[in-house]
Order: sequence, then C-alpha cells, then structure tokens
Amino acid sequence: MKTTMRNRAAALGIATVAGAAGLGLAGGPALAADTSSASSSSQSADAGVGTQSVYYPVEAGKYADELVIAWGQDNTDRVEAFASADVADKLANHSNENGSHWRNTGAEGAAGTTYITYRNSTTGEKMTLGVSNEAIADQNEWGAAPHAVHQVSFEG
Repeated sequence: MKTTMRNRAAALGIATVAGAAGLGLAGGPALAADTSSASSSSQSADAGVGTQSVYYPVEAGKYADELVIAWGQDNTDRVEAFASADVADKLANHSNENGSHWRNTGAEGAAGTTYITYRNSTTGEKMTLGVSNEAIADQNEWGAAPHAVHQVSFEG
C-alpha cells in the first residue's frame, strides 16, 4: 500500500514538472507576440526568418469580414493577403473614407462562390464580395487559402 502511494505521488510530481515545463515552452514566444498588430506578415530581423502570421478563416462570411476590416483600416498588406490582385486594386481605387462603417447584411451562394453583401451605414452604398468556395475548402494549418475573395462590386 505504501509503495503504491509513493509511486502515485512520484508520478504526480513528474507529471506536474513536465506540465510546467511544457507550459513554459508553449507559452514563451507565443505569449510575448503582439496580437494587436494588423500586419499580415512579419519578418524576424533577429533570426532572418520569414514567418506567416495570417490565419485565413474557413467560413466565407468571416473570410470576407477580415478583408473588409483590413480595408477599413487601410491595411494594404492584409487586403492583398485576403483578396485577388484584381479585387485589391478595385478596393484601393475605391474610396474607403467611411471604410469602418461597412456592415455585413447577408450571404448567398451560386456556382462555387459565396457572395457576401455589405451596406455602408454612413453612405448607404452596397458592396458585394465573392468568396471562392474552393479556396475556402483548401485548408492547411493557416486555415483557408489566401486570395479567396475574387470578386467585388459596388452599388449606390
């Protein structure tokens, strides 16, 4: 009986130490990262190693929302990460003076694309983004594929 209790106590002590060590390893640099940054990628100057810091949502609505947020914040790098070159150019050429006032008003799908509609609460303008269902389905550890928003149109 005493041996069993000692063995369990020793196992519990080892598990506690291993768990604490694991927390230290997992929490080190990851917890120190600045999550408020809106930049789509970063370059580690110390190590000379490029890192990818964009997670691409796997749901069309959330994916499009990330693009709209980046556009509203005038974050060109992030816009270019979420949109095709054509869409990024159209957004850059369209005024985003009221860019933070776009509200998601709905979605519908057709022919491999999910169309997400936004209404600008200041100007009343309507914007529709087309998100490729194939790109959203192409997932890896970073979520969906980049550049999934392949269409944009404005009305009003």
